[in-house]
Amino acid sequence: MSVIRFRNLLPLALIFALPAVMLCGQEAAAPAAAPVATPAVVDAALLQKKTGEWIATRRLIGEEAAAWQTEKNSLAELNAIRAKESAQLDEFVKTATVRIEELTTRKGTLAKEQTDLKAWRTKLEADLSTLEAGLRPLLPRFPAPLREKIEESLLRLESPEADSPLQNRARDLLLVLQACLEFQNALTLHNEVREIGGERREVEVLYLGLTQAWYVDTSGEHSGHGVPGEQGWIWTEDPAIAARVRSAIEVHARRATPAFVELPLSNTVVGKEGAK
Repeated sequence: MSVIRFRNLLPLALIFALPAVMLCGQEAAAPAAAPVATPAVVDAALLQKKTGEWIATRRLIGEEAAAWQTEKNSLAELNAIRAKESAQLDEFVKTATVRIEELTTRKGTLAKEQTDLKAWRTKLEADLSTLEAGLRPLLPRFPAPLREKIEESLLRLESPEADSPLQNRARDLLLVLQACLEFQNALTLHNEVREIGGERREVEVLYLGLTQAWYVDTSGEHSGHGVPGEQGWIWTEDPAIAARVRSAIEVHARRATPAFVELPLSNTVVGKEGAK
């Protein structure tokens, strides 16, 4: 807008100045004549007027130029700000693009891990089901002292729930297997109440792992041995071994001096011969 105004005012200044220039030329070309007072005064006044208008025009041009310079500086600053904002946006887009690529890669990795975990869980569930199915027929063979240690886990194995969490099933199975291993590798003395000769009698039972056991009552009159069966332990009364079973129990309980004690083993375990 300032440039347009400057261009419009320049011809106007030239038009105002042209008569003064022409007047000066005519005065120089005209032959010398007698001076006339009135025209000279009029020409001087016109010249002064034109000069004032030219000065005003030049001032206006200067003001417009200054205003344009100020506006140009403002536009330059605005352009610099927008260029900076544009650079920041470019950097943001670049960073966001890198981040999106990283997230996409991470998403793919997590999706693969999720797929692997699902496959692992499916396999683990199948393995647990196989182990549980193989262990359930053996549960009746667990003697009383072993069942007491893992009673809750055995109940869940014997009567499984359809919506039981996988981690609970794995925990119960591990507890049962660990308890079986510990019981199998040790001699265990346990007090039980058993019906003998039509009477309920308290007996002490010495278990040799999960394979053999011997019992004797407090009077020493009733004794016998037992082996695990498909429906539970099978007990056979044998009063002849009462003294030996009592001696073995006393040694095991550290109430007697250590000594070798002969105890019979079931034929179903080691054949027809006994063992020490």
